[in-house]
Amino acid sequence: MEKISLKREYIKITDEAENIISCGGNQEWFEDTPGLDIKGQGCGIISSLDALLYIQNTLTLPLSQYKNILDSFLGVNVFTKYYLNKLFFAKSAIGIIPKHICRYINTISKGKLHARWNGIHGHKNMLTKMELMIKNDFPVIWSLYNPRRKINLYSFDNNSGEFIYSTSTNNHYVNAIEIIYNASSAHGTMIKISSWGRIYYVDYDEYFNYVGNSLLSKYCSNVILITKKLQ
Repeated sequence: MEKISLKREYIKITDEAENIISCGGNQEWFEDTPGLDIKGQGCGIISSLDALLYIQNTLTLPLSQYKNILDSFLGVNVFTKYYLNKLFFAKSAIGIIPKHICRYINTISKGKLHARWNGIHGHKNMLTKMELMIKNDFPVIWSLYNPRRKINLYSFDNNSGEFIYSTSTNNHYVNAIEIIYNASSAHGTMIKISSWGRIYYVDYDEYFNYVGNSLLSKYCSNVILITKKLQ
Protein backbone atom coordinates (compact mmCIF):
# COMPACT_ATOMS: atom_id res chain seq x y z
CA MET A 1 0.00 0.00 0.00
CA GLU A 2 1.26 3.46 -0.95
CA LYS A 3 -0.31 6.73 0.17
CA ILE A 4 0.02 10.19 -1.32
CA SER A 5 -1.26 12.56 1.38
CA LEU A 6 -1.59 16.21 2.27
CA LYS A 7 1.21 17.40 4.56
CA ARG A 8 -1.11 18.68 7.30
CA GLU A 9 -4.30 17.47 8.92
CA TYR A 10 -7.37 18.51 7.00
CA ILE A 11 -9.41 21.41 8.34
CA LYS A 12 -11.57 20.87 11.42
CA ILE A 13 -14.74 22.75 12.34
CA THR A 14 -15.54 23.25 16.02
CA ASP A 15 -18.65 24.10 18.04
CA GLU A 16 -18.96 26.83 20.68
CA ALA A 17 -17.25 24.59 23.23
CA GLU A 18 -14.31 24.08 20.81
CA ASN A 19 -15.23 20.44 20.23
CA ILE A 20 -14.44 19.16 16.73
CA ILE A 21 -17.72 18.49 14.93
CA SER A 22 -16.59 17.79 11.38
CA CYS A 23 -13.74 17.26 8.96
CA GLY A 24 -14.36 20.01 6.46
CA GLY A 25 -17.58 21.90 5.86
CA ASN A 26 -21.10 20.56 5.50
CA GLN A 27 -23.65 22.13 3.17
CA GLU A 28 -26.46 20.84 5.38
CA TRP A 29 -25.59 23.53 7.95
CA PHE A 30 -27.13 26.12 5.65
CA GLU A 31 -30.65 24.79 5.20
CA ASP A 32 -32.21 27.95 6.65
CA THR A 33 -30.41 30.37 4.31
CA PRO A 34 -33.20 32.56 2.84
CA GLY A 35 -33.67 32.23 -0.92
CA LEU A 36 -30.61 30.02 -1.45
CA ASP A 37 -30.60 26.23 -1.68
CA ILE A 38 -27.21 25.83 -0.02
CA LYS A 39 -28.26 22.54 1.58
CA GLY A 40 -29.20 20.94 -1.71
CA GLN A 41 -26.81 22.62 -4.15
CA GLY A 42 -24.04 24.16 -2.06
CA CYS A 43 -21.41 21.42 -2.36
CA GLY A 44 -19.30 23.48 -4.78
CA ILE A 45 -19.19 26.42 -2.40
CA ILE A 46 -18.19 24.16 0.50
CA SER A 47 -15.41 22.55 -1.57
CA SER A 48 -14.14 25.98 -2.55
CA LEU A 49 -14.12 27.32 1.01
CA ASP A 50 -12.44 24.21 2.39
CA ALA A 51 -9.70 24.11 -0.24
CA LEU A 52 -8.81 27.77 0.20
CA LEU A 53 -8.95 27.62 4.00
CA TYR A 54 -6.52 24.70 3.95
CA ILE A 55 -4.15 26.38 1.49
CA GLN A 56 -4.18 29.54 3.61
CA ASN A 57 -3.36 27.43 6.70
CA THR A 58 -6.66 28.05 8.48
CA LEU A 59 -6.91 24.49 9.72
CA THR A 60 -9.27 24.85 12.69
CA LEU A 61 -12.11 27.33 12.99
CA PRO A 62 -15.50 27.64 14.72
CA LEU A 63 -18.71 26.93 12.87
CA SER A 64 -19.90 30.52 13.34
CA GLN A 65 -16.81 31.85 11.54
CA TYR A 66 -17.15 29.25 8.79
CA LYS A 67 -20.71 30.36 8.10
CA ASN A 68 -19.60 33.98 7.89
CA ILE A 69 -16.89 33.11 5.37
CA LEU A 70 -19.54 31.81 2.99
CA ASP A 71 -20.51 35.43 2.35
CA SER A 72 -17.12 35.96 0.72
CA PHE A 73 -18.03 33.45 -1.99
CA LEU A 74 -21.36 35.15 -2.66
CA GLY A 75 -19.58 38.50 -2.75
CA VAL A 76 -17.09 37.41 -5.41
CA ASN A 77 -19.73 35.60 -7.49
CA VAL A 78 -22.58 38.08 -7.54
CA PHE A 79 -24.79 35.88 -9.74
CA THR A 80 -24.38 32.77 -7.59
CA LYS A 81 -27.67 33.45 -5.85
CA TYR A 82 -29.52 32.82 -9.11
CA TYR A 83 -27.86 29.44 -9.62
CA LEU A 84 -28.82 28.47 -6.07
CA ASN A 85 -32.32 29.94 -6.09
CA LYS A 86 -35.07 27.37 -6.64
CA LEU A 87 -37.60 30.00 -7.65
CA PHE A 88 -35.37 31.48 -10.37
CA PHE A 89 -34.97 28.07 -12.01
CA ALA A 90 -38.58 26.93 -11.66
CA LYS A 91 -38.10 25.42 -8.20
CA SER A 92 -34.97 23.45 -9.15
CA ALA A 93 -31.65 25.16 -8.39
CA ILE A 94 -28.77 24.01 -10.60
CA GLY A 95 -25.82 24.77 -8.32
CA ILE A 96 -22.61 26.62 -9.15
CA ILE A 97 -20.29 25.91 -12.06
CA PRO A 98 -16.47 25.52 -12.12
CA LYS A 99 -16.08 29.09 -13.38
CA HIS A 100 -17.51 30.35 -10.07
CA ILE A 101 -15.08 28.26 -8.05
CA CYS A 102 -12.06 29.38 -10.07
CA ARG A 103 -13.09 33.03 -9.84
CA TYR A 104 -13.44 32.76 -6.06
CA ILE A 105 -10.03 31.15 -5.52
CA ASN A 106 -8.24 33.50 -7.92
CA THR A 107 -9.88 36.58 -6.40
CA ILE A 108 -9.57 35.78 -2.70
CA SER A 109 -5.95 34.64 -3.08
CA LYS A 110 -5.18 38.10 -4.58
CA GLY A 111 -3.24 36.72 -7.49
CA LYS A 112 -1.14 34.24 -5.50
CA LEU A 113 -3.02 31.21 -6.85
CA HIS A 114 -4.28 30.24 -10.27
CA ALA A 115 -7.29 27.91 -10.46
CA ARG A 116 -8.52 26.47 -13.75
CA TRP A 117 -10.97 23.76 -14.78
CA ASN A 118 -9.44 20.58 -16.25
CA GLY A 119 -12.60 19.43 -18.03
CA ILE A 120 -11.44 20.23 -21.55
CA HIS A 121 -8.66 17.63 -21.13
CA GLY A 122 -11.05 14.86 -20.06
CA HIS A 123 -9.45 12.21 -17.87
CA LYS A 124 -6.08 11.92 -19.58
CA ASN A 125 -3.43 12.02 -16.83
CA MET A 126 -6.06 13.25 -14.37
CA LEU A 127 -4.89 10.97 -11.57
CA THR A 128 -1.31 12.16 -12.08
CA LYS A 129 -2.52 15.77 -11.87
CA MET A 130 -4.41 15.01 -8.66
CA GLU A 131 -1.32 13.34 -7.20
CA LEU A 132 0.86 16.35 -8.05
CA MET A 133 -1.57 18.74 -6.39
CA ILE A 134 -1.73 16.68 -3.21
CA LYS A 135 2.06 16.42 -3.15
CA ASN A 136 2.12 20.21 -3.37
CA ASP A 137 -0.21 20.25 -0.34
CA PHE A 138 -3.30 21.41 -2.26
CA PRO A 139 -6.66 19.64 -1.76
CA VAL A 140 -8.27 18.70 -5.07
CA ILE A 141 -11.75 20.05 -5.79
CA TRP A 142 -13.36 17.15 -7.64
CA SER A 143 -16.72 17.15 -9.40
CA LEU A 144 -18.55 13.80 -9.60
CA TYR A 145 -21.06 13.97 -12.43
CA ASN A 146 -23.19 11.61 -14.49
CA PRO A 147 -26.79 12.44 -15.45
CA ARG A 148 -28.00 8.84 -15.12
CA ARG A 149 -26.18 7.03 -12.33
CA LYS A 150 -24.61 7.39 -8.89
CA ILE A 151 -21.14 6.57 -7.59
CA ASN A 152 -20.40 4.55 -4.45
CA LEU A 153 -18.74 6.19 -1.46
CA TYR A 154 -16.97 3.93 1.04
CA SER A 155 -15.90 4.23 4.66
CA PHE A 156 -12.92 2.43 6.19
CA ASP A 157 -13.51 -0.12 8.94
CA ASN A 158 -10.49 -0.05 11.26
CA ASN A 159 -11.45 -3.37 12.85
CA SER A 160 -11.63 -5.38 9.65
CA GLY A 161 -9.24 -3.25 7.62
CA GLU A 162 -11.79 -3.21 4.80
CA PHE A 163 -13.53 -0.52 2.80
CA ILE A 164 -17.27 -0.74 3.42
CA TYR A 165 -20.00 0.71 1.22
CA SER A 166 -21.47 3.73 2.99
CA THR A 167 -23.63 5.73 0.57
CA SER A 168 -23.80 6.95 -3.03
CA THR A 169 -23.99 10.35 -4.68
CA ASN A 170 -24.15 12.19 -7.99
CA ASN A 171 -23.71 15.72 -9.30
CA HIS A 172 -21.57 16.50 -6.29
CA TYR A 173 -18.33 18.34 -5.49
CA VAL A 174 -15.92 16.77 -3.00
CA ASN A 175 -12.34 17.47 -1.91
CA ALA A 176 -9.76 14.76 -2.54
CA ILE A 177 -7.13 14.74 0.21
CA GLU A 178 -5.27 11.45 -0.23
CA ILE A 179 -4.57 8.81 -2.90
CA ILE A 180 -4.09 5.20 -1.80
CA TYR A 181 -2.54 2.74 -4.24
CA ASN A 182 -3.03 -1.03 -3.74
CA ALA A 183 -5.57 -0.14 -1.09
CA SER A 184 -7.00 -3.64 -0.64
CA SER A 185 -7.70 -6.88 -2.49
CA ALA A 186 -11.07 -5.50 -3.58
CA HIS A 187 -10.00 -1.93 -4.38
CA GLY A 188 -6.89 -0.97 -6.33
CA THR A 189 -6.73 2.83 -6.11
CA MET A 190 -8.86 4.64 -3.53
CA ILE A 191 -9.26 8.40 -3.30
CA LYS A 192 -9.86 9.70 0.23
CA ILE A 193 -12.32 12.58 0.18
CA SER A 194 -14.04 15.03 2.49
CA SER A 195 -17.77 15.55 1.94
CA TRP A 196 -20.63 16.65 4.23
CA GLY A 197 -18.04 17.10 6.98
CA ARG A 198 -17.09 13.41 6.87
CA ILE A 199 -14.41 11.18 5.35
CA TYR A 200 -15.26 8.81 2.51
CA TYR A 201 -13.36 6.92 -0.18
CA VAL A 202 -13.94 6.63 -3.94
CA ASP A 203 -12.68 3.65 -5.95
CA TYR A 204 -10.95 5.26 -8.93
CA ASP A 205 -11.73 2.34 -11.26
CA GLU A 206 -15.39 2.56 -10.28
CA TYR A 207 -15.19 6.28 -11.00
CA PHE A 208 -14.28 5.61 -14.64
CA ASN A 209 -17.19 3.19 -14.98
CA TYR A 210 -19.43 5.81 -13.39
CA VAL A 211 -18.37 8.51 -15.85
CA GLY A 212 -18.72 6.18 -18.84
CA ASN A 213 -18.17 7.30 -22.43
CA SER A 214 -20.25 10.46 -22.31
CA LEU A 215 -18.23 13.49 -23.44
CA LEU A 216 -20.44 15.68 -21.27
CA SER A 217 -19.70 13.58 -18.18
CA LYS A 218 -15.99 13.53 -18.98
CA TYR A 219 -16.01 17.32 -19.11
CA CYS A 220 -18.25 17.91 -16.07
CA SER A 221 -16.87 15.10 -13.91
CA ASN A 222 -13.36 16.45 -13.45
CA VAL A 223 -11.06 18.47 -11.22
CA ILE A 224 -9.98 22.05 -10.63
CA LEU A 225 -6.22 22.49 -10.92
CA ILE A 226 -4.69 24.96 -8.50
CA THR A 227 -1.12 26.21 -8.77
CA LYS A 228 0.88 28.98 -7.18
CA LYS A 229 1.50 31.91 -9.49
CA LEU A 230 5.06 33.06 -9.94
CA GLN A 231 5.56 36.49 -8.35
